[in-house]
Amino acid sequence: MHRINNDSVIKPPIMQTQALLLTGNHAGKSITVTDKEKKSSFQDLTSDTLSLIFRHLKLRDIRSLQKVCTRLRDLIKEDNALAKAWYRQFSSAHQNQLRMSINRKDKNQLRAWFESFTNDQALLKSLTVRQPTSVYSPALLFFTRAELMSKCKTFELVTKATIDKTYEANSATSFEDRMYMALLNSVISAALSADGRYLVTANGDKTAKIYGLQPDGTWEKKAAIPHDGEVQSVIFSPDSHHVATASSNGTAKIVDLRCDESWEPNTTIRHDPVISSASFSTDSRHVVTACLDKTVQIHSRKDDGSWVSTATLPHKKFVHSAIFSTDGRHVLTTAGNTLNIHSQKDDGSWEEKDAIPHVGDALSAIFSADSRYVVTANMDGTARIFSKKADGSWEENFIIKHRKTVSSATFSPDSRYVVTASKDNTVRIYGRKADGFWEKKATFSHKDWVLSATFSPDGRHVVTASYDKTAKIIGQQDDGSWSEKAHIVHDEPISSASFSADGSQVITSSFDGIVKITELRRNHLLSAVTE
Repeated sequence: MHRINNDSVIKPPIMQTQALLLTGNHAGKSITVTDKEKKSSFQDLTSDTLSLIFRHLKLRDIRSLQKVCTRLRDLIKEDNALAKAWYRQFSSAHQNQLRMSINRKDKNQLRAWFESFTNDQALLKSLTVRQPTSVYSPALLFFTRAELMSKCKTFELVTKATIDKTYEANSATSFEDRMYMALLNSVISAALSADGRYLVTANGDKTAKIYGLQPDGTWEKKAAIPHDGEVQSVIFSPDSHHVATASSNGTAKIVDLRCDESWEPNTTIRHDPVISSASFSTDSRHVVTACLDKTVQIHSRKDDGSWVSTATLPHKKFVHSAIFSTDGRHVLTTAGNTLNIHSQKDDGSWEEKDAIPHVGDALSAIFSADSRYVVTANMDGTARIFSKKADGSWEENFIIKHRKTVSSATFSPDSRYVVTASKDNTVRIYGRKADGFWEKKATFSHKDWVLSATFSPDGRHVVTASYDKTAKIIGQQDDGSWSEKAHIVHDEPISSASFSADGSQVITSSFDGIVKITELRRNHLLSAVTE
């Protein structure tokens, strides 16, 4: 694996004033005079020097330089400067995820990945002959595909797989039994592993089910993890080797992938009563659980594969959520009207670092990928953004207002956007301005409560999950505007919706008992009219 070095220090060349010397002869003597001073311009720099400068410019600045002259435009293209600048916006953990989703594709899979959005054979050949392990290959490949997707005004949706209901009624099934079966069949959430090989679901029958992708494209059930209460959430570790579940009976379970590709329960984490959330650190070595017993527990994986308790963090009120920062050194929790940040010390222990006062009770809170911002989703109809000041303290930076409870609020992978979902049936996207404050970019409406809205790995698309039985796919256009590009329909409210790690598929789950894996493609019918 290679990593783009964001830490190198390059000193830009000093733009010096140069004298133009004119030489001639007069009366047999050599005479040199100084002409008017000539100033060196940016365009006079060597290609190598410009390439070094590109590494320290933001994406928008490089786009601006493209318009200056043909030489700069050609050099930016030759250097892949746009792709590199786009890639640098992400944390190292997210870069690792993008690399993994690229590196696991063979040449044919990579070609198919691009063919969904272009028929340009020369472009396809140039992209697929590259070595995936080269330094900048993941950046170029992902950036190019994101650009192609953004040019699509609408998407064609292709259902790649359907995980169907577990319990089927027949003509003799009573109304009461049908209602009970509907409860058992309901899917609370579903998630795809980062490597795309496994799917996990949280189900109304008090189980978490893990499915494996077969060579023929079908999905086979690999394991059913029983619980004594409703499974509230399920999540894969970033390395795809572990699953964490959280249930209403006060237990969370960690399930490990074995060498024979079977899944085996490893550890049970106990709280009292309901566990509200469970999540992994970005290095997959730690799990944090939040509970209504006013505690947060951290469990860590030892070298022998076992999981042990490494911290219990007490709170004064019920803890609704707990999540790691991208670097894994901090845990952000919501407890009543306070946000707590606990930090790991050099000896591995944890201590409370900050307590951020909050207006009203926060349902959830999450760090931005660069750890400079925090956003909360709140019952009072607001999403509040906090920013970290130079002295390390936190202050409220901006308030996004809805008319009813905000169900979810999250940052884009590059930390530049926030998307909120609300019970007022709307989704709102805000962008960060140069001064650090935020401005509204777009609002989208559903016909019923929106449970969640999440960004794609490229940060340029959003998928929503709503009680109106639809999941909307929203994309950013070339001009920066946002528009709805497609929607997925179920027979009952959609409980969760998310993108695959390579951004090519959307995974939706519904209370109708069905999970759909839907591939995004260019709408060829529309292209035939407009091209």
